[in-house]
Amino acid sequence: MKLTPLNIVLACFLTWMISEWGNDQLHMSWWWVVIFVIVVVLTDVLFRSFVKDVKKLWYAQMGFILMTSIVVVFLRILGYSGA
Repeated sequence: MKLTPLNIVLACFLTWMISEWGNDQLHMSWWWVVIFVIVVVLTDVLFRSFVKDVKKLWYAQMGFILMTSIVVVFLRILGYSGA
């Protein structure tokens, strides 16, 4: 598997989850982690199948990560917690 922005995000997220697993402030169950990993892997595969140029792939995935981050921050500001 080639190195892409979504793979980097997935590696950072899993490292963070492993380091914070025993922390009482972390309110995320293991099945949310599994769902997140599956969604990121499937998104990476879809990007790879539609975007063949590596440079465009990086731009597309970085744009996807940026837009997803903006939506998450916007939902947090509005007070949506997901629970």
